[in-house]
Amino acid sequence: MAYVETTGSVSILRDDLVAGGTKRRALDLLLQEINGTDIAYAGTIFGHGALALAHACEAAGKQARLYLSCNDPAHPMIERIRKTNASIECCAPVPIDKLLAYAKGDYLFPPGFDTPDFYNAMVSSLQALRLPQHSEIWCCAVSGTMGKALREAFPDTRLRIVAVVKSAQAEFFAPEKYHQPARIPPPYPSCPYTDAKVWRFVTGHASKGSLIWNIAG
Repeated sequence: MAYVETTGSVSILRDDLVAGGTKRRALDLLLQEINGTDIAYAGTIFGHGALALAHACEAAGKQARLYLSCNDPAHPMIERIRKTNASIECCAPVPIDKLLAYAKGDYLFPPGFDTPDFYNAMVSSLQALRLPQHSEIWCCAVSGTMGKALREAFPDTRLRIVAVVKSAQAEFFAPEKYHQPARIPPPYPSCPYTDAKVWRFVTGHASKGSLIWNIAG
């Protein structure tokens, strides 16, 4: 089930109201198929991947082991994760391949959950929402997994992507650096480092009947 609200001529899918956001939907499905109990994740604190896994593991009776590139153990995202039963290890910023090599668990997710199993679970969870037709779907891109899943789940809807990192494939590119919050935030709760950066482009380019996919908040 999804909550959608309307602002002007566009609608917003409010997955900021889901504990952990949209990725939580896919993780709830995928964790049912993973036999291990210790589920590791290596990534940053600027998205909601770690928080999504923390909530999903807690609900599934598994242990999330999070290895996060973070110099600030009191960061607001760390404080949100601490409200779950996840274990957290903050590491000095290093290349992602080194962080992945350091992480330990029965099952290891890379940043963005960029694996075939997660992708398939995401597509299934999106299709299960059975949303009405929209003229366009807008979302942000980090690893690109979400955008690819949206394209497969809703093949008849135009997808408009805003990249928040330079390596992403997209139509638009946020001017802020990944670790910088959106300078033009939306009028609804949204992750300042990712989803919130879509709004500045929606206001000038979205067609009537567009849907903004607010992944997390």
